[in-house]
Amino acid sequence: MPKAAILTIGTELLLGKVVDTNGAYLGERLSSTGFDVALRVSVGDHHGEIRHWVEALLRDVDLIVTTGGLGPTKDDLTRQEVADAVGVPLVFREDLLKEIEAIFAARGFRMTENNRRQAYLPEGARAISNPVGTAPAFFFRTAGGKGIVCLPGVPRELKYLMEREVLPLLREAFGLAGRVKRTRVLKVCGLGESGVDQQIGDLMKTEGNPFVGVLASPGMIRILITAEGDSEDQVAEMIGGVEGEIRRRLGSLIFGTDDETLEGVVLSGLSGRVRELFIDDTATAGEVAGRLMKAHGGAYRSRGCLAFGDGSCDGNGAGALRLQVRPLPGEEKGGLRAFSIVIRRDGEAKEVKFHLGGPRGQVETRLSVIAVDQVRKWLEKRKG
Repeated sequence: MPKAAILTIGTELLLGKVVDTNGAYLGERLSSTGFDVALRVSVGDHHGEIRHWVEALLRDVDLIVTTGGLGPTKDDLTRQEVADAVGVPLVFREDLLKEIEAIFAARGFRMTENNRRQAYLPEGARAISNPVGTAPAFFFRTAGGKGIVCLPGVPRELKYLMEREVLPLLREAFGLAGRVKRTRVLKVCGLGESGVDQQIGDLMKTEGNPFVGVLASPGMIRILITAEGDSEDQVAEMIGGVEGEIRRRLGSLIFGTDDETLEGVVLSGLSGRVRELFIDDTATAGEVAGRLMKAHGGAYRSRGCLAFGDGSCDGNGAGALRLQVRPLPGEEKGGLRAFSIVIRRDGEAKEVKFHLGGPRGQVETRLSVIAVDQVRKWLEKRKG
């Protein structure tokens, strides 16, 4: 599997003025194409810094993808820095200049002289035309067969070029046209990261095929199963074997897969089962209702009721489900705050107590996930 690195360029990234969404997007697309993404680095617009990282990365990876620094201003250094790193001069491309002039003319503008900078590329680079912007991208292949792709930093332009031009080019250049790489995500609630590790630690591999990894977030764990093969069927079989074993061990702690959300699973389970869900939340600053509201397409009432089907949230519906989330100030334990989650329907009530610690905002987020998951577990017990 060829190894790749992502180099995002721009001082604004280091100052926190811009969130690096490009890096995350490139990581996903390169990984799903068949590259082992080994490193992601952000650097500022400084002479010598970009060159340093390109030289360093070329020693360790097969492909570098850069973003940013291809504009017309003096702080757009990527073209020159990459040329210096690979030991070739910048050369002027008349064909690129005509493309840039045509783009400006089509938009009713006159190209300024500084845009000529964008018509220079490292000698031997393959130009990648950019019809949705003014900065041409390019691909350079070293004598040793390693590749450098330089893309604009504007997300819309980057994604357009990546999908239409760069990924097909890379599949051909690195012999990945016939390879399939897929990731299956299993989502777990009700067990922490250490608990998941105890249950499936022997299956977790950072190398190998397939490999299994874990991502933790407040109240939820994602288990990633990634496999690579020659066909969709082969990859599906590889993932399926590992997934089956994980499901056998974790059972109903797994609430969903891939793009499924806990809230979506719960609302789907409630639809057709209850007419109304009343939420009485005095512990999470409205996060429980907020989570469900975002996923719910039906009626919502400010007092905390979600209606399903012909539900009206008038408070008189038979069979309404009531979810109460509240703090228990007198039941703290070991510095942990105590909370109660109660689910009621038709005279039946189930209460579960939790002790949580940490900053208030984190506790509220974790508790809101736990509360929604308690509704899921309530539904699980009443299937059929």
